[in-house]
Amino acid sequence: MTSAPFAAGKNTKAYVSSCQVALVYLGLRQNDRAMKHLEHAFQEHSTLLVYLKMDPRFDPLRSDSRFQDLLRRIGLPQ
Repeated sequence: MTSAPFAAGKNTKAYVSSCQVALVYLGLRQNDRAMKHLEHAFQEHSTLLVYLKMDPRFDPLRSDSRFQDLLRRIGLPQ
């Protein structure tokens, strides 16, 4: 038996970064929603954004002009 609150059916609130939510949407092939959450991450000053350039999980967005603009605004070299 586990003591985790969610295992017992209790409602818990935990922070999930917008970058992580974006990855979920990428996995669902919903790139527009993924970009929306990456924009939220930028507004939140998420430190996870520094990995956008090298993380292969973001490959589906690399050709998207919005993604390229986000990289530029973050200050990551193109």
